[in-house]
Amino acid sequence: MDSPENEMIAPVASFMLDASPVAYVRPVMTDKGAGFAVCAGDGTQLAIFPTRDAAYFAAKQHDLEPVHLH
Repeated sequence: MDSPENEMIAPVASFMLDASPVAYVRPVMTDKGAGFAVCAGDGTQLAIFPTRDAAYFAAKQHDLEPVHLH
């Protein structure tokens, strides 16, 4: 049984299921010097890489959509 609420929610639910999870790539300082962290959408740090490119491509390899933060 379709209701007006279900008709409004269906496009949003479809978008959320189709959207790639976002990963944020941001510069960080570590005990070994500067690096780039890959963080989940909620801010959880997933990994640190020595270069921005390495962080970006690692995120892509894991089906994440990387976004750079300055």
